[in-house]
Amino acid sequence: MPLFVGAGTSSFMKGSDGVGISTMTTTERDALSGVKAGQFIYNQTTNLMEYYNGTAWKPIDSAPILTNFSIDGGSNITAGVIDNAAGGNATIVINGQFFDTTAGSVTFISEAGGTNVNVQSITRTSQSQFTVTVQRSDFTEANDPYTLSLENGSGLAATLASAIDVNRPPAWSTAADTNIGTVEDGDGSSEFGALTSVAAADPEGDTITHTISAGSLPNGMSLATAGTFTGTVSGMPSSLTEYTFTVQAATTHYTVTRQFKISGVDSKFPAATGGTVTTSGDYKIHTFNSSANFVVTKPGINPNNQVRYLIVGGGGGGGNSQGLNEGNHTSGGGGGGGGMRFNNTYDYTITGQTYPITVGSGGVGGSGASTRGSNGNSSSFGGLSSAGGGTGGDAHNNQNGNNGGSGGGAGVDFDNPTPTVGNGGSGNTPSTSPSQGNPGGAGRQGNQSGGGGGAGQSGQPGDNTDTGGGGNGGNGLANDISGSSVTYAGGGGGGAYSNNSSGAGSGGTGGGGNAGHQGGGQPGTAYRGGGGGGINQTTGTGSAGGTGGSGIVIIRYKYQ
Repeated sequence: MPLFVGAGTSSFMKGSDGVGISTMTTTERDALSGVKAGQFIYNQTTNLMEYYNGTAWKPIDSAPILTNFSIDGGSNITAGVIDNAAGGNATIVINGQFFDTTAGSVTFISEAGGTNVNVQSITRTSQSQFTVTVQRSDFTEANDPYTLSLENGSGLAATLASAIDVNRPPAWSTAADTNIGTVEDGDGSSEFGALTSVAAADPEGDTITHTISAGSLPNGMSLATAGTFTGTVSGMPSSLTEYTFTVQAATTHYTVTRQFKISGVDSKFPAATGGTVTTSGDYKIHTFNSSANFVVTKPGINPNNQVRYLIVGGGGGGGNSQGLNEGNHTSGGGGGGGGMRFNNTYDYTITGQTYPITVGSGGVGGSGASTRGSNGNSSSFGGLSSAGGGTGGDAHNNQNGNNGGSGGGAGVDFDNPTPTVGNGGSGNTPSTSPSQGNPGGAGRQGNQSGGGGGAGQSGQPGDNTDTGGGGNGGNGLANDISGSSVTYAGGGGGGAYSNNSSGAGSGGTGGGGNAGHQGGGQPGTAYRGGGGGGINQTTGTGSAGGTGGSGIVIIRYKYQ
């Protein structure tokens, strides 16, 4: 005899040996009256069998099973990491079996007893897959790890313990594609500290392992796991070469990468030959007292390829005078100091080439009663030139001082049929900026000649009385390029009418020669570019002005 199970009129018998039960919706179920404990129905709303326990209807369900999940399209995992500082939502796809497609829920339960994380949205795709979105910032490190809990409408649930950990990826302090510095042959670990760091830091203090994942470092250089460089660089090219490489920083939770660059060269500092080579601290100094070549074998790299220079032309020769038997009231002007050009700021760039160096000789002083002196010769380096100083005016042919780096002082011939008092020569000829020199001093009707101009001061005019003296030469300029302060390019002193030494003009500081009395004007100092001294009126047939001092070229650069 068939057995009816259920309550209500929709009971049925299935086949000849099966048992049928009542089927109804949740609404219909809740409208039943007189229900007894132990009665069954099939709920068409939940698609579950249900039984009445005397107080409430309970579903009869298979417990869900959690297999794995993925975060933001990643691989399927059973434990993963969320970066709560990243902001926005993360998408988590949950896989398993026996999921309730009508009433299933997902919660992330704090195992530290903190606030649980509820999903922002849920899509019950199938009985084997749910997709949820969660707000990353809802997860906190203080409350991790989090258990993933999926509960069916029946109240049956499945969990994955320690499914979500809160962590952040390693962070770089150096921007991508930064050139972290330059290395040269012989650089070792102790010198790599000057390079910009490529190491990442972990916000949670997790251990990071750094490796090169792409590209290459200069030969002999390696990256340690801590993100520091080791080894000794070798075989670098002569010209600056850039290497590109990618660093991978990995923790147990994250792997991040960033590309950097580094430059390599055989030497960061110049190497050169020529002249007399000395050192002063970290600087090498090439001094040229005569013409030669400055040969740059390694130019170095910016800013080490910038040099200081000093270029001083040869000093002008001093003017001559007539003797007493040739006439009275004559004197020769002082020679101008050589032009002086320099930089103190290491702003001249050198390259790997040969630079011809010219060192100008000093001009010859005027001789006898009628032979005029000559200008000093120019000095040059790398397209820069300093003119020679102008010769001093003479007492017979031309009383004007010549133009030059600094101008020659004027001579005086007051016994010509037409007495002549000369003008000082112009300085800074040809013109440069800053100026390479100053004008010579004028002559006076008292037969006193002018001093030659210097790099730092104009030549002084002669005194305007018969008993006065010739003008002093203009002072030169001090420069410390050689490692100590030296003054260059002083003007020569002007001669005087008086036939005694007290009337002779003094040479300017920086190698200017004093005006002479009986033996001729004193020469300018060699390798200083000082102008030759003029000459007082003398006995005999006249005396010569002093020869100008030779010039100099000095080049200075950082070499270590």
